Amino acid sequence: MENYGAFYGDFSADTVETQLIGNLKDGFNVCSEICDRWADEDRIALYYEGVNRTASKHSFAELQAAAAQFANFLTGQGIGRGDRVACMLPRTPELLIVVLGVLRAGAVYQPLFTAFGSGAIEYRLTRAETKLVVTDGDNRHKFDAVNACPPVLLVNRDNAAAEYQQDMDFQQQLDQQSDEFTPVVIGADEPFLQMFTSGTVGKAKGVAVPARALLSFYVYMRYAIGLRPEDKYWNVADPGWAYGLYYAVVGPLLLGNATHFNEHGFTPETTYAMLRKYDITNLAAAPTAYRMLMAHDDVLDGEEPFNLRVASSAGEPLNPEVIGWVGRRLGCPVMDHYGQTETGMTACNHHELEQTVVRIGSMGFSMPGHRVVALNPDLQEIGEGEVGSWPLIWKTRRCSFPRLYLGRKESVPGQVLSHRGRGGQPWG
Repeated sequence: MENYGAFYGDFSADTVETQLIGNLKDGFNVCSEICDRWADEDRIALYYEGVNRTASKHSFAELQAAAAQFANFLTGQGIGRGDRVACMLPRTPELLIVVLGVLRAGAVYQPLFTAFGSGAIEYRLTRAETKLVVTDGDNRHKFDAVNACPPVLLVNRDNAAAEYQQDMDFQQQLDQQSDEFTPVVIGADEPFLQMFTSGTVGKAKGVAVPARALLSFYVYMRYAIGLRPEDKYWNVADPGWAYGLYYAVVGPLLLGNATHFNEHGFTPETTYAMLRKYDITNLAAAPTAYRMLMAHDDVLDGEEPFNLRVASSAGEPLNPEVIGWVGRRLGCPVMDHYGQTETGMTACNHHELEQTVVRIGSMGFSMPGHRVVALNPDLQEIGEGEVGSWPLIWKTRRCSFPRLYLGRKESVPGQVLSHRGRGGQPWG
């Protein structure tokens, strides 16, 4: 294990770039990066645990072919580079096919959380000028009240209500397409994901994630999550939100690891069953999940220990009681991480880098490629031991997202508080 300080000091995004097919100068096809290069019939990309369907596993090669079919369908609909395609599906194989197919076509994937109502959906589709929606029978009715709703592609149309039989059927459309499609390369600053913030303060804000963010995703997965080739990795977060889409879908596949989808709702029983059945070694979840598990500690009585090696948490600080419980009952260390939809992960307690100090309840240290500092009310960096007022992230130009709008309670579109690299030179 490398020392955090030494690794951070010597870090260069160039070393991450060499791990990818594309590059910052010529661009990327994200489907090629997270699927094609691992497309071996024996290499599994997805383990799926369904509610009303048999559990299944899907290889990178299988998903590559299905993604090409979906990309061909999109092209036939006049959808391509830069166009937004929204998806409201539970954690099923079809969701992953849609993600990969959209990215293969050079289009932009837009997640819709399955708990959204019509108002939240309409706002996001209108703001993003979405060209197509993919959903299923259980969620189709939510689009009835959406004004100017884009065309709908329906998964399992035969099981949907009669009034939706005029929608295009997902599998029927795929079956008509070739499984060959040349990936469309997009520039490093062009978006591949269209996110929206949770809208805790005012309306949800749109966040277009550029292809260069792949470098940041790689660093987080490899050094903070500590994902190793032999790991069996499960991120409990829903892909309808940033942490689930960035680090339960794009992140593990980028490193060639399988991801796990559990369609069941989160309960202690379903969680423990998943950990045991798939022999999970590397777990990521929100603090709420760990607290719920701890609150139902009795469910574990008399059970065999798990095979967990490490666990990660993001969303809010973990308290000492939860950290101690995870160590005792799940049998592994758990690390706090911090990030935002707008920035990805920026400060972490790193599993795969040796840190001299881990402060319980803290978000950790700057992720390599970023510099996280505290500021006073005059937006000046404070010294060690002083109390600051505003968060700000300084970062290198060649890693992560192209711009960060942080530092004020209310952000102003187009205003960048700081965009200087480590040496203090402007990069924006």
